Amino acid sequence: MSGSQEIKPDQDGSGGEVSRDRLRRAFGTFATGVTVIGARRADGRLVGMTANSFTSVSLEPPLVLFCPARSLAAFDVYSTAKHFSASVLPAHAETSSNRFARTKTAKWEYGPHLVGKTGTPLLPGALATFECEVVARHDGGDHLIVVGRVVQLKATETGEPLVFFRSRYRALDSQARLVAPVSDPWFVVWE
Repeated sequence: MSGSQEIKPDQDGSGGEVSRDRLRRAFGTFATGVTVIGARRADGRLVGMTANSFTSVSLEPPLVLFCPARSLAAFDVYSTAKHFSASVLPAHAETSSNRFARTKTAKWEYGPHLVGKTGTPLLPGALATFECEVVARHDGGDHLIVVGRVVQLKATETGEPLVFFRSRYRALDSQARLVAPVSDPWFVVWE
């Protein structure tokens, strides 16, 4: 390629080290959407957390996953609950994201919410909501990988997502043009 140059790990002064801070900054270069993951304690109380670790796994069967930190105050709930929900936050929903990112607060009591068919809480105004039945949990180091089968789904065709990139909220440029035409708007696989 003309104009491009490969930089070897030792040329940037790092020696290729994998420190916690460098890893966090490197992970931050991957822009993600922002979700609120909800669940219900055994005593009926609702819990919620902000997550950018929510992703699709499979269309058939319909599987998604998220990764709660083991240090999370409600980790015991996410590690045992039979169901969870995910509400995909729209642009300008920083207030909701920040509320659910805080620890030890009654997060669902400070704003409107819905309760889905699985008994899990959902945020109104979300771009999409997923209600999931947990099908697997896997060790993920300082996180737990929770895989769920989507059993209820609602999504809107309008609106822009809240985006997280380099430790800051971002919004998509609504005036941006597509880089290339996409025949299948859901996902393109290059072979």
